[in-house]
Amino acid sequence: MPESCPICFQLVNEKAARLNAGITTLLVIVYLVKNWIWIFLILGLDFFIRGFISPRYSYFGYLSNLLLKTLRIKPSMVNAGPKVFAAKIGFVFCVLVLTTYFAHLVKLSEILAGVLGFFAALEALFGFCLACKIYPLLHRAK
Repeated sequence: MPESCPICFQLVNEKAARLNAGITTLLVIVYLVKNWIWIFLILGLDFFIRGFISPRYSYFGYLSNLLLKTLRIKPSMVNAGPKVFAAKIGFVFCVLVLTTYFAHLVKLSEILAGVLGFFAALEALFGFCLACKIYPLLHRAK
């Protein structure tokens, strides 16, 4: 049973969210192997769009939904609130990765990228979203 959200009434496709997490995981791996920091500009922009504008405008979300539709995989709708919160955390991680990289703290940048990639992989492979578990607790604590 999905976590309920006390303030959000929008829905997102859980399967698309997991596919987005898979894309994030792959991009983090590419960064760690190739050291292509621009990947975090792309990831950060998509997280910003999902977290602060609307998941509808996410380019990774669009690609994920298109692929799922092409494969005729039925959507599984869940509350958008926790996923939007997770996107905001993803955006913060991207900013931290970029900041530490450009401050010549490349190893720290790689560690932060690895943490983001680890949690994205948990979502992609097992459907476990830590931010989504934390989100309802934060709202209950208010």
